[in-house]
Amino acid sequence: MAEIASLIKVPGRPAEPSDEDLLKLYWNRATVKRELAALRRERYELLDKLKEQEGAIIRAREDLESLERLLANPLAAANAMVYFQFRHLWRVCAVRVEQFAKELRAQRERKERAKLHETGLDKRKRRLDILNEKLQALLIKERNLAHEMQTLQQRLDDMNGLTRLFKGQGIKRRIAGLVKGREALQFRVDEVKETQAGINAEQLPEISGLSLDSRKLINLAVLALCQELVLHFSEHNLATFAKTATEKPVGDMKFGDRRDCDRLVDRIRSRLSEVKDQKQVADAVKLRTDHLLTHVSYSDDTTTVPLAETFSAIPPQVPGAAGGAPLNRATDAPLRINVLADGYWSVLDVLL
Repeated sequence: MAEIASLIKVPGRPAEPSDEDLLKLYWNRATVKRELAALRRERYELLDKLKEQEGAIIRAREDLESLERLLANPLAAANAMVYFQFRHLWRVCAVRVEQFAKELRAQRERKERAKLHETGLDKRKRRLDILNEKLQALLIKERNLAHEMQTLQQRLDDMNGLTRLFKGQGIKRRIAGLVKGREALQFRVDEVKETQAGINAEQLPEISGLSLDSRKLINLAVLALCQELVLHFSEHNLATFAKTATEKPVGDMKFGDRRDCDRLVDRIRSRLSEVKDQKQVADAVKLRTDHLLTHVSYSDDTTTVPLAETFSAIPPQVPGAAGGAPLNRATDAPLRINVLADGYWSVLDVLL
């Protein structure tokens, strides 16, 4: 009776939800709560970014107003022009260092890839040579069987009726055995050729990354270029001024009167034009890299960046095949600038 009563629907009374419906409702509610929490987090993150952007806009507006006030004064404007020339000098050198590092990396990748491919081709050749020797041996056996079959068939054809009657069956069985032998040899020949084709179709190995030695060499060459650039711009302290210009605001740097500022601008432009000689710079960097190879040290065998203390000074001249690199300074005294510790030309951003 209870079962019958449970089946009777009372008009106007809603059906009670099942356990499955309640479970679905619970999970849907939990999903909506998680999505709502995620949207709230996203909203807070966007609000934080908006505040940061508003702060950046306010700071940029303040900098612009400060620069406008600065440029209103002719002497301050002349100093500002020198300041931005030094920042331009820094960017030019930083870009050059970055491009040099990219070129060196591409060269070393090509060299290591070529070496890896050469090793892979040598291994492939040895495997193919072994298979070729095996193939030649099989082909010789196949030719011998073919010759033997031809000889037996000729003997069978030359027999008269009586001889064929007594000896022909044995020769025929022998020929049939040779046919099966040739088929087996042909199957092995096809297997060897298929293996050879598979080996020839194999992809050559690819480098997974530059080796430790390559990364060390690239870093040393990049640091050598940094030293050469510092030496080139060391006259009248152009390199030092350029670094300071990246660390201080324009209003905090003074370079003298209008004549002093014009003189500095001319010197900057002159030295920038001289450094465009790619071959001279490349030769000097190579000599300096070879010199650094024997003078730097590392914290351990797995480190690719040398110890900063080994770059405490820059010798203006390094030994080379032609008696040394060309002098970049009027004095032979080492320049007490550490390009690695001080991060000259943003070198820390490009070291591997």
